[in-house]
Amino acid sequence: MNRVNIKVEVVKVLEPKKITMGSGVKHDILELVVKDKTGTITLVVWDDKIILDLEIGCNLQILNGFVTSYRGEWRINIGKYGEIRRI
Repeated sequence: MNRVNIKVEVVKVLEPKKITMGSGVKHDILELVVKDKTGTITLVVWDDKIILDLEIGCNLQILNGFVTSYRGEWRINIGKYGEIRRI
């Protein structure tokens, strides 16, 4: 699913990671658990979109995110064309 626009609240912030894709390309990622009135989901923020001073309870606006499944778990991603803002 593409073009996901949603307002969420941060429930959990994990440590930033460095990953290497199968193609050898390296990325920085930050994983968060976020919620809205429908439930919780993992939010993955990639590379230059990472905001390091996020904390539990802060509210975010996600614009143009995309949903993927990783190891059977649905995730919202903020990649090259997405935006994430504090609200």
